[in-house]
Amino acid sequence: MIFILLVWRAAACAGCGCGGGGEPVAQAGPVPLPSSPALTGDGVKVGTFLGNYGRRFYGLGPAPDRLDLLWKVDLGSNWSSGKYAEDKNSKYSGSGWTGQASIVVDGGKTYVVASSYSYKLRRIDAATGKVVWAYEYDDIIKSSPSVFKNPSPTGPDDKYIVVAGSRRGYPVKIDDPTVAPLRAVTFGSGKELWRLPVPQTKNYSRDCDGSGFFYDGVFYIGVESGWFYALDPLKTEPWADWEKPVIEHQKLLLGDGRNADHKDDLALESSASAVGKNLYIASGAGHVYGLRRSDLSVVWDYFIGADLNGTPVPTRKGLLLQAVEKQYIKGKGGMLALDPSKPAAKATVWFAPTGNRKIGDWAGGVVGSAAVNDEYNDGTRPRLCAFNGVDGYLYVVSQDTMSTSTVAGPNREKGLKTPVQVAKIWNGGAISTPIIVDDSLVVASYDQRVHLFDIEYTESEKGVDGALPAANGDGSYWTVSLQERDQFFAGGGFESTPTVWDGRIYVGCRDGWFYCLGDKP
Repeated sequence: MIFILLVWRAAACAGCGCGGGGEPVAQAGPVPLPSSPALTGDGVKVGTFLGNYGRRFYGLGPAPDRLDLLWKVDLGSNWSSGKYAEDKNSKYSGSGWTGQASIVVDGGKTYVVASSYSYKLRRIDAATGKVVWAYEYDDIIKSSPSVFKNPSPTGPDDKYIVVAGSRRGYPVKIDDPTVAPLRAVTFGSGKELWRLPVPQTKNYSRDCDGSGFFYDGVFYIGVESGWFYALDPLKTEPWADWEKPVIEHQKLLLGDGRNADHKDDLALESSASAVGKNLYIASGAGHVYGLRRSDLSVVWDYFIGADLNGTPVPTRKGLLLQAVEKQYIKGKGGMLALDPSKPAAKATVWFAPTGNRKIGDWAGGVVGSAAVNDEYNDGTRPRLCAFNGVDGYLYVVSQDTMSTSTVAGPNREKGLKTPVQVAKIWNGGAISTPIIVDDSLVVASYDQRVHLFDIEYTESEKGVDGALPAANGDGSYWTVSLQERDQFFAGGGFESTPTVWDGRIYVGCRDGWFYCLGDKP
């Protein structure tokens, strides 16, 4: 197993708050890189969507050799309202986007915290699949739960705190004053601590799909109505019949006149990443925002125009990898690399387009997020990026080696650099995020399968077709290929992102089940 954390390029102004070329402003100190968890010992191991506030940690291996079914939990199903009042209600089963499970080790035992479409957030014994507790929301839960260690616990019950969001409530109307989809419960028993009311805005939704994170006493989270919050999750005040957390700062992110064609489709569905002194989050209004962490002021604003659902993923080299959906744009969707240390108008680094294909409400592009091998690379391997396209393919590309050809951008900008493509493999399409752990790639997709690939590196030479340099710049070059090791076939498509922990893979499915996969003895 290779696992190493290197110092991120914070000095290159990515977190300086310059805001596209303005003067730096005073703000809170930079967020350090998350510390690497250990397989042994108690603690939060995978604490939020894509692991932590760096959004590029997917668990610890080894990955299993096979995808045998070790146990499964019946997640059930339930009803939810349509997007608009005139839409029909629908019944949803299992778990969906983003739906990645968190991992906590407590008292020497490993537990999984998983959301579901049956309104229930569950704590599950990872060894047996036994449900320890289930907390019931008022609607389907799409967000990946976030878990953090309570710095001031009152006892073993609230030693860890779990926070997750749901849709607004079924069959609650959009203007109901009691809509409060973001909840916090204790890890010990699932007891509710607080719920956050979400104000109605000109956006169509009051749901909460994103996953927040806790840092230095503050919980950061965006909700679909467009509000981004810095909460004190340890202080509450009375609200209606419940408690609500104290709001330290808030910022409304609903775009500007450039996204008039979106009308009320302005949802803030992605999760925020922390880089230096700033937070970065993508908006359905078509913007990637950089927010000053100290007061949530917008200090960087990159406009794409598409409906953006994927979380911006920071790389070790200081780029943001942003998924672009094919909606409200003239060109294709795909994966966009941005340099937030530069003014927004000059921040485009490269673009990897995907094909157009209609699935449900999507017309192409990337709905999930990027996966990178940065946290599993000691520098001797090339830097890779993987993502699932709505067009039916899994893509793996180089992070920093460009093709000799160029491509048109999301808005048909001419002559954009595009990375060398390592692999393009049919998987029926997916909105989940693939994950890389060590030299393994795990993909859950609409073909009703979980795919387990080996990432194979063959030593090569500079100039050889497809050869990529090692990340440490030692002069070595490698060709990269994927070999599928195993598949697991389920009874429905996968929309949730998998988690790997100590030889097991955990993932929910739209067929109504949550699966634990690995090697049977």
